[in-house]
Amino acid sequence: MGSAAEAGKPNWTFGTGATTREKNLAYGAAVIGCAAFAAGGWDEGWSWWQWLVGLLLVWDLAGGVVANGLDTAKRFYHSPLTFHAGAVPRFLHHPVGFTAAHIQPIIAGLAFSGESWWWGPLWYGWALLGAVAVENVRERLKRPVALGITGSGVMVAPLVAAPGGMAWLPAVLLLKLIVAHCVPEGAGGGGAGVRA
Repeated sequence: MGSAAEAGKPNWTFGTGATTREKNLAYGAAVIGCAAFAAGGWDEGWSWWQWLVGLLLVWDLAGGVVANGLDTAKRFYHSPLTFHAGAVPRFLHHPVGFTAAHIQPIIAGLAFSGESWWWGPLWYGWALLGAVAVENVRERLKRPVALGITGSGVMVAPLVAAPGGMAWLPAVLLLKLIVAHCVPEGAGGGGAGVRA
């Protein structure tokens, strides 16, 4: 039997039935992320378009960590679609497809790094391979594998020179895509059933 939180129109950001409070948590994380980005990038000498790109990246990634961690989003993305959808929505509904669509590190690398063109593809590939790994293990191992991939990424990130003002991106990207999105609700707890 579905809960009241599952009723309503599907939402690709929050899942189906997210409350205003839950949405505001994601918006709040996005605002805090943008403020931290602005404070950290104040002396970077960016042009207006780099500021715009950076703030959009932060809004999506920092807010997305919370949005993807909502039970409503997990139920939406880890359950069969309940409406007719074309090839693109079906691709984006799959955890690996959803991760593949997140080209933010490549955009950040192109917009901010100049010479270190490989930085963006490195973290894009890390996230994509992480999503494939989590998708292909038993359910009880999904959370520990996701945490291992994210934790190792956080440890490696300081060893790889990041574009100015972008050192935060690998950790937040992996939290959003691997820990928050790829792990279904209840994974590792003996089942993914809806809470009573």
